[in-house]
Amino acid sequence: MEFTSDVHAREALLVLVGEAALQQVGEAGLDPDTERQLTATAARVWPELKAGRPGVLRLALQDAAVALVPATAVEARRLGVAVARCAAELRATSLGVLGLGADHAGEFALGLRLGSYRFARYAPSDTPELETVYIQNLSDADAHRSACLAAGVSLARDLVNTPYNHLNAEDFAGVARTVAEAGGLEIRVWSQEECQERGMGLFVAVGQGSAHAPQFIRLTYRPAEASGSPRITALVGKGVMFDTGGYSLKPAGGMYGMKGDMGGAAAVLGAMQIVAALRPDHEVRAYIAATDNAVSALAMRPGDVFQALNGKHVEVTNTDAEGRLILADALTLAVREGADETIDVATLTGAKVTALGSDVAALFSNAPALADAVRTAADHAQEAVWELPLHAPYLESYRSGVADLKNSDMVVAGGSVKAALFLQEFVTGPWAHLDIAGNALTEKAHDFGPAGATGYGAMLLAELASRP
Repeated sequence: MEFTSDVHAREALLVLVGEAALQQVGEAGLDPDTERQLTATAARVWPELKAGRPGVLRLALQDAAVALVPATAVEARRLGVAVARCAAELRATSLGVLGLGADHAGEFALGLRLGSYRFARYAPSDTPELETVYIQNLSDADAHRSACLAAGVSLARDLVNTPYNHLNAEDFAGVARTVAEAGGLEIRVWSQEECQERGMGLFVAVGQGSAHAPQFIRLTYRPAEASGSPRITALVGKGVMFDTGGYSLKPAGGMYGMKGDMGGAAAVLGAMQIVAALRPDHEVRAYIAATDNAVSALAMRPGDVFQALNGKHVEVTNTDAEGRLILADALTLAVREGADETIDVATLTGAKVTALGSDVAALFSNAPALADAVRTAADHAQEAVWELPLHAPYLESYRSGVADLKNSDMVVAGGSVKAALFLQEFVTGPWAHLDIAGNALTEKAHDFGPAGATGYGAMLLAELASRP
């Protein structure tokens, strides 16, 4: 998709935003008969329009659409997504948008890019893509920002959409290396053996049953010039490339879609690509624990006890509660290496879906200021979060008679809260946890794209890490 600086009268799809845009049609050089037809048809459609929903006009020589002027950034982005869908349905390869103000052109452009996403690796689409786009009052800076954000989201979507037989932990590390090389990021990938030597016993335990080598990935972005008030933000992603549940085997219905259990890792890598492109003033690090939870002769079993990087011993009562184990070591490492704030993101608990559904992520935090920053970033990214309490008494059911902690009490009620409390045992300093179970993968089209992976969290994390 190429953004152009001029609109041509015969764009395959001409979009008029607001009735005032009709006055600009003549200046664009539209055919007089088409202009009269457009004006007459639009007059009948305007009264029926709703915010963010364009009305399509099938004219004799070309297609057009009319829309209300967006009143908010949310409406502008949703309008962009809706126009992308219209363009696909009409098989348009060029687009001209008149009537948008400069304050909303960037959000419209972002929505257009997000709504144009397709994953066609295994079933190629015959729908033509938008090749050239003109958006009135779109600045170069807003065009660049929309492209960077959408590229990061698309990367996260591609990763989650790719099945495990085409994307194991080693493959994911390869993608991370490509992102690092393109964005000038530092990268270090540790093998299972190196993690064992470092004392990351929980991460090693989860990956020991896999036929594919687990990978622990650290990416670092450093600004060219340090900020006057430097800050190190650590982003930690759960990268369970496929989750069978291990010996605590999932039922068939619960196992389908588990290629998306690395949605947190995908969001973190997408966010790091955005960060590398936008170049904020603060250092940002990513810690991605990539492995799969398999069943084999070497896999961990219920009742096994392992030592975490911070020295705590954990009894595994449920091998299907593996995400919190790999996050625990990753969080410990991020804090040890000097992060001023640590944010983890993970498809962690089914209880979260029960509580908040699939549109809203659960937020937990031990630091009110950081929680506020996450909510602000979520608002800007238009990725909803809702804070849930770290109700300390619930952790008592995770006390083990044979170890410091157990990884599950096998009780669904309060499961998201208890999982967050478990993670809190492995952090010091400001920390936030985002449970995105249900958010990362959807079976139907959503507000910003088609069915499949959503890329949820990539923009939120990038906004958070890039704040002043």
